[in-house]
Amino acid sequence: MAFGHFSQGQPPEDPVEALRAELLAVKQASGLSYARLGARTHYAKSSWERWVNGKQFPPRAAVESLAAALELDPERLLALWERADEARADATGADEGGVGESANGAGEPEEPGHGAGGAAVAEADTSATPRQRPAGRRRLLFVGAVCLLGAAVSVAAVLATGGDSHDAPAASKAAAATGSAQPPTPQCRAAGCGGKDPAATHCGLDGQTLTLTRNKDIVIELRYSKACAAAWGRITYASKSAIVDADNSAGDSFATPVHWGNDVYSPMVAVTGRMTAWACGTQPNGGARECTRHMPVPGTPQG
Repeated sequence: MAFGHFSQGQPPEDPVEALRAELLAVKQASGLSYARLGARTHYAKSSWERWVNGKQFPPRAAVESLAAALELDPERLLALWERADEARADATGADEGGVGESANGAGEPEEPGHGAGGAAVAEADTSATPRQRPAGRRRLLFVGAVCLLGAAVSVAAVLATGGDSHDAPAASKAAAATGSAQPPTPQCRAAGCGGKDPAATHCGLDGQTLTLTRNKDIVIELRYSKACAAAWGRITYASKSAIVDADNSAGDSFATPVHWGNDVYSPMVAVTGRMTAWACGTQPNGGARECTRHMPVPGTPQG
């Protein structure tokens, strides 16, 4: 995997890697395990692990289901998916069939996910024989998927009222009670977000990567929420005990080590006015520390 542009603070040019990075960002912001993610989207947890970690390319229906389950605007995720899918088609000379697949695909599940009602649902077969996909058929399938997703969101909102309070966000419960699907409201802003979790406060839902760099194999990202006027650091491809920290020009700094897996994100720091923020990643056992560029609030005039 190439990281040639990371040292310059630029996102990866590979559309497939860009999609993988965004799926990881969404998962991290949701605070959900692979098992809970699978339960909400009706795809196996093993499938999400492969898709998020770049071992396999996700079907479009899975990306749509993810956006619906987490109450996200699907346009950004689907645009990234389209770019990645086109790049794969250009590379192979044939489309690999992500659009038409759904949670009820014909593939035999390795570890089937379970819906809110407890019934096992087969995961999609993402290794099907490559096939051409006419543009008209792709649009028809997309319209059909949107209709089905609308019904699925309504059912999920109703079922969420009887779910585990840690699994069903408060916004989903409120939506079930009112019959609407309103996005979660950020729970803090600016200085009030200092030291808080971006997922628990819903700040991660509009998170974007402002800049990134690397420390050997560790990828270091500075993530930012416009709604919360706050930023946080995230590291991936890291080892246990590696540390990520987020800092701002006001002197605030918050750090978190990797406890398990190979990624972690830090608590937030405020980024307002003329302030700048940056993220750093430190190798385990007091190893080398590298930081991203210092970034201002997006859109702030420089000079």
